[in-house]
This record gives sequence, C-alpha cells and structure tokens, in this order.
Amino acid sequence: MKFEELKKSLLAKVENAYMLKGVDEFLLSSSYNLIYKYSAIEMPDLNLIKFSEGVIDCTDVIRALDTMPVFSNKKLVYMDLRMSRKSELKNYKDLDNYLKNPNQSSILVVNMGDNDDIDVFDKTNFQIVDCNKLDYSIVALKIKTTIAKKNKTIDDKAIKLLSDYCISDLSKILLEIDKLISYVGSRDTITTKDIEEIVTQSLEYQIFELTEALSKKNSKKVFVILNDMKAKKDEYKTLPALIYSHFRRLFMVSLNRNMPRGDLAKLLNVKEYAIKMTMTQIDYFSKANLKKINELCSKLDFDLKQSNISIDNAINMLVLEILNM
Repeated sequence: MKFEELKKSLLAKVENAYMLKGVDEFLLSSSYNLIYKYSAIEMPDLNLIKFSEGVIDCTDVIRALDTMPVFSNKKLVYMDLRMSRKSELKNYKDLDNYLKNPNQSSILVVNMGDNDDIDVFDKTNFQIVDCNKLDYSIVALKIKTTIAKKNKTIDDKAIKLLSDYCISDLSKILLEIDKLISYVGSRDTITTKDIEEIVTQSLEYQIFELTEALSKKNSKKVFVILNDMKAKKDEYKTLPALIYSHFRRLFMVSLNRNMPRGDLAKLLNVKEYAIKMTMTQIDYFSKANLKKINELCSKLDFDLKQSNISIDNAINMLVLEILNM
C-alpha cells in the first residue's frame, strides 16, 4: 500500500498492526505520523511505548500491547527494527500468535525499513505499508494530471526536472506543485525556469549535483552547493552518510556496469530509478579513484562516530581530497 492509499485507509479505520517497509525516510516518518494521528492517542507518555536497538523480547512487546491504555481509547506500541538482526529478536512466534486475537485497544507498528535480515513475521497479520518511491512513469503521469486539474500545463522537460529535484518523491512533489501553482499566478504554463526558481531541491538531488561538480573540479560550484546544504540544518547532519552511500553505490555500479539494471537494483536494495541516475555518473571517476574515495569516506565515518572530527571538517576534508585527485 502506497502513502496516499494508507491515508485513505486510516481515515476510514485504524487497524491493529502495521508493518512499514521501504527506504524512503520521509514516507516512513509520514506513514508513522498518520497512524499516530488517527489513533487519537492521549497522554503519549503513558500510551506510546517504543522498542528499538539491541535485544527485543517479543514477550515484553505483547505485555505492552495487552496492557490497557491509560485515560485514552488507544495505545500504540512501536518496534523499530531497521538496524536489528534476527538473532536480537526473541520469541517472535509468540507475537504472531498474539496478532491472531489482538487487544482491540492497542496498535502495533513495526518499522522494517529496508532490513531484509528479519523476515520472520506472518505478514497476513499486518497491514503492509510500502514506503519506497514510485517509478518515474507513475510520478510523471501524476504530475501532469495534478497540474491539469489546476488548469495549467507543463512540458516533459519540466516534469523531469521537478521529479529530479524531488528524487521522484510524490509527497514532496505534490507540495511543490502547490507552490508552483501559486507562483505562476495567471500564467497557463509551468516552465523549467519556474521550477529552478521556486522548487526546493532535495538533499539527494544536491548530492548528484555535488558529485558532478567534484568530477569537473568546479570548486566554486562545490562550495555553493555545500553552503546551500548547510541551510537545511537537521538534514545537513546526514550529509556525510549520504555522500558515503552515494560513492559506495557509484563504486558498486562501476564494478558491475554490465549487469542488468533490475539485478543491480536488487543487489544494492534500491529502486531501478536510483540505478538509472547512478549510471549517468559512473564515468566521472576511475575505479581506482572511487576506491580511494570510499576508503576515505569509511575513515571519516569512523572518526565522526568517535567524535574525532566535526561534520564541517569531515565534509571539507573529503571534497578537498576529491578535488585534488
């Protein structure tokens, strides 16, 4: 079930158990927030219980689910298993048995993210929520029809740019369309110039721009992009990890460039659209340089986790090393 379908379902009825699957953090967060909102949880300090990290014993989860809510019609139990290993999940079969006859006052949300290591639950007991991004063809059609309903037009080039800026994230795109409609006013057509001027570029898209600027040794553009990223504050904290992930994917795709896109997407656990975008950049760097960049990213990642270096210094060191390769 996609995000918009989930919303409609929740408006009609809140189920007893949801499993969030996918890699899009925005959709994962939005889906969870919708479940929480339409559950009408009161006194969250008492009626919102979270299990994450380390060993999780499902008997404790069941105990939490079986306990009645306090001064609220519902309580919510949240399991974040995105970083968990199967060996850390105890008595999971008991949870399957519980969900055959659940407490109607409790809601269970299990966030799997893209973790395939824990595939142990009976999915028939859950409402599955797919939080992956949609394919470009579906996104492009949705953009065109949404804009047409506002009595506006948009050409294919502008659709592609809008989708790229938002990395095919339909939720973000719909928000940006509302901004564009207001921005163009009485004009009938939305142009690429309008998108460049008013649409907020996603951090992922800026990573692609940053990679291209680094490959062309365009230091001025590199630091313009970095300064713009800094303005995003909370998102900026994730930038080292995003850069590392992007160059790791570039390296893997460059080593397996003859593999079919579908197989590559499955190997790297990403959508084919991400592989398509990566394919446009694999010739920017040699395999030897991509290996060096990944080794540097790995070292900086370790130093960041050990608090041996600040985020700003880590990013500056990385881009300067790449510019001087």
